Amino acid sequence: MTGEPRATIGRRSFVGVGVASLISAGVGFAVIIIVPKTFGDDQAATTTFLAFWSFLFAWYGILGGLSSETTRAVHVSDALDRPDRREPRLLGVGLAVGVGLGVLLWASSLWWGPAVLGSEYAWLAGPLSCSVALYSGHATIVGILGGRLEWATFARLVIGDSALRIVLVGGAALIAASVAGFAVAASAASVAWLIGLLFSPTLRRAASARSDVGLGELLKRIGHACLASGSSAVLVVGFPVILTLTSTRAEYEAAAALLVAVTFTRAPLLIPLNAYQGVAIAHFVNNRSAGLRALAPVARLIALIAVAGAVVGGLIGPWLLTLVYGPDYVISGWTVAGLVLAAAMLALLTLTGALCLALEKHRWFSLGWLAATALAVLILLLPLEGEGGTELRTVLALGIGPLAGLVIHLVVLRRASRQERTVTA
Repeated sequence: MTGEPRATIGRRSFVGVGVASLISAGVGFAVIIIVPKTFGDDQAATTTFLAFWSFLFAWYGILGGLSSETTRAVHVSDALDRPDRREPRLLGVGLAVGVGLGVLLWASSLWWGPAVLGSEYAWLAGPLSCSVALYSGHATIVGILGGRLEWATFARLVIGDSALRIVLVGGAALIAASVAGFAVAASAASVAWLIGLLFSPTLRRAASARSDVGLGELLKRIGHACLASGSSAVLVVGFPVILTLTSTRAEYEAAAALLVAVTFTRAPLLIPLNAYQGVAIAHFVNNRSAGLRALAPVARLIALIAVAGAVVGGLIGPWLLTLVYGPDYVISGWTVAGLVLAAAMLALLTLTGALCLALEKHRWFSLGWLAATALAVLILLLPLEGEGGTELRTVLALGIGPLAGLVIHLVVLRRASRQERTVTA
């Protein structure tokens, strides 16, 4: 094996995936603008929907582990020369995982529902559970397309999912402007991949893809990938959920501006990075011998963006927030700057995790994300009260928590790089 890099994505496909991620980000922004505007002064309804939205996408994030592992699995599997394949079909396994999670969520909603979703949990648990079950198919198909380098179809599927979501949410704003109405609209978009199967031969071929390993090993690897993705999702999109669990109800309902700021400050880095995560994994699998060297250019770019973003965000972020959402949405400049830097830490952890997965270091991949989430939750439990206490806990949790995961990932990656150099020497 040589150290020469091999192409994973062409220029046109790279742009296509980028456009798809921008559209997906735009839809996310539109939803968190439409819903507060629709509810007006009812901040309790806004925070309830934001909790639902973040909880839904936290579970989508957990199922992102299916995408990561199926990208790796099918990229390796399609290169195997085995005439009599007996490995399990990836879509069937992915759907089984998703349906199992959906049923478990619905059955346990009496326990978690009141704490996470408040008094309306009974109306929200059903659509959330069904959407999680359906989304597992989307996550698996997207992963297979990434592993096969079918980036054009990958981009169309991401765009289709986003387009359906904004149409449904826009319709809800017109005819069912309630927390439950918006929740059903946001959840129902997870059927987009099923619609795509009717029209795309590429998607139908992806539905028959097989793993590179047997069922038991595949489930173990999916478990590690979903555990890591779940920890990532808690910090990336599920943060309002852990904030409500570590704050009083009054503190949480007063944190609408903070929650919106968390979303806006991390989007410029994390949405494109998550969109290209499949590209990164496929690239790392193709170029295993590069090891940590493959991370250096992107890490430098993230650092530059983070420093510039922190300065700009600290200066104009509070003004933009009040301009878009109104005078009740007030936040300090230092909080915005801190959140931008925290987003950079999460971005770096996402990259090191992708490299761990590509090198089949699944256990260390999940351990790093678990450590990051655990440290973040511990920081959120610190008794920092008074004015600005919630903001300070949030910035510290999201900024310092990922350091624990980065240390774990970098240690194992450095060790793997030394072993690779020894083998190729």
